[in-house]
Amino acid sequence: MPAVPILFCSHVVEMGGAESVLVDLLGELDRGRFAPHLAAPGDGPLTERCRALGVPVHRVPFGTGGAWAKARSLPGAARVLRQLAHAQGHRLLVATSMIAGYAAVLAQHRSLPCLWHVHIVTTSPVARLAVRRAHAVLTPSRAGLAAIDPRRQGKRTSVVPNGVSARFFAPVSGGWRQRLGVPADAVMFGIVGRLDPQKGHDVLLDAFARLPATAAAHLVIAGGELFAANQPRVAGFGAHLRERLAATPDLGRRVHLVGPVADPAGLFADLDVVVVPSVAVESAPRAIAEAQATGCAVVASALGGTPEMIDDGVTGRLVPPGDTTALAQVLTQLAAEPALRRRWAAGGKAFAVANYQMATFARRCEDALAGALAD
Repeated sequence: MPAVPILFCSHVVEMGGAESVLVDLLGELDRGRFAPHLAAPGDGPLTERCRALGVPVHRVPFGTGGAWAKARSLPGAARVLRQLAHAQGHRLLVATSMIAGYAAVLAQHRSLPCLWHVHIVTTSPVARLAVRRAHAVLTPSRAGLAAIDPRRQGKRTSVVPNGVSARFFAPVSGGWRQRLGVPADAVMFGIVGRLDPQKGHDVLLDAFARLPATAAAHLVIAGGELFAANQPRVAGFGAHLRERLAATPDLGRRVHLVGPVADPAGLFADLDVVVVPSVAVESAPRAIAEAQATGCAVVASALGGTPEMIDDGVTGRLVPPGDTTALAQVLTQLAAEPALRRRWAAGGKAFAVANYQMATFARRCEDALAGALAD
């Protein structure tokens, strides 16, 4: 039986968390059962990686500007998706971003269903209505599903935690401690992800500045200004962080702004503690899963789907979002107690082994694809 052609749809071509999940899935997908194609608005890191995996890429005019430009693009994008599916024999649309999802639900029909892989906890009534129109829904957390509509439970809906690449489970040092000149006895904290005010970098810097002078600790900030063209809050945020560190030389000597890291596995391997101090709701922060798989202790905001990933006090620590005092207290404790760091790291590693294996993630996604196709 020939592999079933499936069209994955993304209006984003930069490599954010959802796009990394997609690339990981395409790399593990059973090509004997499924023949994946990608629909995207142009070229970028995502399309380059997909082509490297042997995935054909098709141009579809998803809007990438402001909200009005995106909305105006939807009918045309839906029309192109239908035409493309007819010409290529695609039997399922899989939306992996919000704008692509809107277009895919407009394009779906009885013989071309849409499965929407929703990576966010949406608060938009319009988004919720659109997702409810999808024939099938896949989310990485129960929080993501509940935000859409609890009534979708059991109606061709799957909650599948994101997988983590095998290289994180067998970490190899990236030499970051030596590269940054961090003393061997210092604790290395880190935040890994795009530079975005919603990720809580300012909260983390405030908390880190409160550590006692006796704490031998350094902080690594890794990430770039992804999606700056479409999200004004992101543009210039890296400059803001650099200016803040320049204004406080003592803090700046212990905080390292290293920019985007192409493969963070080596960085996670060198960190002692990963902090995810988000101040906006997230469904399943990728940095938490990767840090746990690597064997880092994790501290994160108790928001969205994060409590599903951290058993507080066993596999890490949850803190109230935006609470600088609470975060500073946990960081101070971790800096002083290596046994606690090791205990949370071991708990997180065990959780990752049980929940984030890439092969398991791919098989569960394949089951969702097959279920949508069976209807």
